[in-house]
Amino acid sequence: MPTKVSTKGQLVLPVKIRRKYGISPGKEVEVLDFGYEIVIVAPPPGRGRGILKFRGNPLELVRGVRERSS
Repeated sequence: MPTKVSTKGQLVLPVKIRRKYGISPGKEVEVLDFGYEIVIVAPPPGRGRGILKFRGNPLELVRGVRERSS
């Protein structure tokens, strides 16, 4: 789903995505940098900040997300 970055560096998430993942104004999301791509992660409801733990190759995480979204 294409979107644009504003001159202020802000990114607008499409409403379909915000609704699907429960992202409301003011809610924090995680931005992960994998070197050649970035991934935005919406933490599950009721979970604290900084609890994302993944052991292994980060590319496996990205591939899994892509497979589930297709």
